[in-house]
Amino acid sequence: MKPNVLIVDDDPSFLRLLQKDLEVFADSFSVSIAESGSAALEILANSYVSVVVSDLRMPGMDGFELLTGILNTFPDIPVCMMTSYDKPKTEEVVYKSGAVGYLKKPFSAMELFAQITKMLNKKADGGSLHNVTLETFLQLIEMEQQTSTLRVIDKKDKKSGVLFFRNGELMNARSGIKQGKDAAYEILSWSNVSLTIEHDCVFKEKLIEGDLQAILLDAMRAKDEIADEIEPEEDGGGGEILLDSPLHGDQPDTPEIKVPPAKPTVTVAKVRPPVQKPADLPPMTPIDLIRMKIKNAVGARDGVLGITHDPDWDGLILQASKIGEGINCGRLNILYVHKENDEQFIVVAGAEVTSIAISQDSPRDRIIAVLA
Repeated sequence: MKPNVLIVDDDPSFLRLLQKDLEVFADSFSVSIAESGSAALEILANSYVSVVVSDLRMPGMDGFELLTGILNTFPDIPVCMMTSYDKPKTEEVVYKSGAVGYLKKPFSAMELFAQITKMLNKKADGGSLHNVTLETFLQLIEMEQQTSTLRVIDKKDKKSGVLFFRNGELMNARSGIKQGKDAAYEILSWSNVSLTIEHDCVFKEKLIEGDLQAILLDAMRAKDEIADEIEPEEDGGGGEILLDSPLHGDQPDTPEIKVPPAKPTVTVAKVRPPVQKPADLPPMTPIDLIRMKIKNAVGARDGVLGITHDPDWDGLILQASKIGEGINCGRLNILYVHKENDEQFIVVAGAEVTSIAISQDSPRDRIIAVLA
C-alpha cells in the first residue's frame, strides 16, 4: 500500500496549493487533507495514514492539541509541525512536545518533500516484507528479543495496524483507534499481509497482559473457528434469487425472469453457533505453546507423534544439568534422544519436563532450534 500523507491546515487555499505541488511525487505517496484538528483525528481513526504534517496555529484544536491527540492514540505516526509564527523557542518547544519535524512558512515543495521522505524512511528503516507468515515472524522477534515497531497491512481488505515490541515482548497494538489485546487479535486475524519494520518502539511500559505465545494461540484458534462459521453447502432443491427486493414502496417494473426447468445448484450459507471469543477460550497449556511453536515454524509435516509431560525423564534431565553446570555450560534446556529401538524424542526441560516423540523423517533440527 502506498504511503499516505495527511496535511492539516485551516487555510483551504493553502491546502489545495500544497496538494497540487505534491502531485509530482504521486508515485511516492498519496496526500489527504484536513481543515481542522478534529477532522484530522477523524481521518486518522478511519483511514490509513503514514505521516502527518500540521499547522501550529489553528482555531479550535490547535497543532499542539492535535499533536497530543496523535501521541496518545496513534503514537506510531510521526508528526511534522509547520508555522509562519516562528519565534526563538518555537522549534525547541515543538520538538520537546513530541514532533519529529519542523517547517517554517513559507517553504518550497522540495523542502516539504524532503521532510516527508525523512519521516517515511525512518518508519521503514528495518525494511519491508511481503507474503510472510505473520505468526512466524512475530515468534522470530520474540526469540531474538528485538525492539521493533511492525506496521501490518492487510492486503485483502486494505486495513492497517501496528504491533509494538520491546526486547521481544509485545507491549501494545493499534488498529484504527482500537488498542491493546483487542487490536492485536484483529491484526493477527489477517491472513495475507505485508510488513514494514522500524527498529524502535515508543512504548516502554507493557500495556498488553499475557505473553506473545498465549495471544498467538488464542488468535489462531479464534481465526480457525471464524473461518468455519460460514460454510458453503449445496442445496439440492430449487432456489429463488431476488434481484430486487425493496423494503418500502412498489416493486420495480422489471421483466419477469423465468427459471429453466433444470434445478440450479444454489450456494447458501450455513450459519453455525456463535464463535467463542478469545476471552472465552480455555487457558493455554505449556503443551499447547510447544505445539503451536512447532506448527508455525515447521508446518503440518513436523513428524510429531505426540507431546506429553513425562516424569520418567526427570532423572536424566537432572543428571545432564549437573554435568553442564560442572563444566560451566549452564543448565540444560533441551535434549535429543535416539534410543536403540529407533524411537526418537526431543525432551524440553522446565518446571514440568515435556517429551516430544518424533518420527524418523521429522525435521528435528528445526524443531530444536525453535524450542531451544
